[in-house]
Amino acid sequence: MLKFIAFFLFFIFTSIQSKAATGCVPNANKTRIYTKRDGGPSSTIYKSSPFSTANSGCLYVGSSPCTITGVGAGTLGDTTLVACPIDDYIWLLMISFGGLGYFALRKKPMIFHYSSSGL
Repeated sequence: MLKFIAFFLFFIFTSIQSKAATGCVPNANKTRIYTKRDGGPSSTIYKSSPFSTANSGCLYVGSSPCTITGVGAGTLGDTTLVACPIDDYIWLLMISFGGLGYFALRKKPMIFHYSSSGL
């Protein structure tokens, strides 16, 4: 049981620490996001390195303008989570949780005590 609690706490801690990458998405190439600012924390000018590449549809692009040194103009954006079609994977969840339940119950002795009074 301690293993399950440790796994649960690890999962919660890592999901809390996960954050979207924010930066500038260039107008010419919507699959890149530049994350390092060229100036202070409120600067809208970004350096051309480093950048992250994402699949199309995985970047949220806002309406605030920004500039990337050596690349050109862009808009502020961030990476977002893609919606998960949970209905397509419900069978996998049922098998996983059923297996966990089976192994958890298998290790515990199933001894029932019956009293003669019926209580």
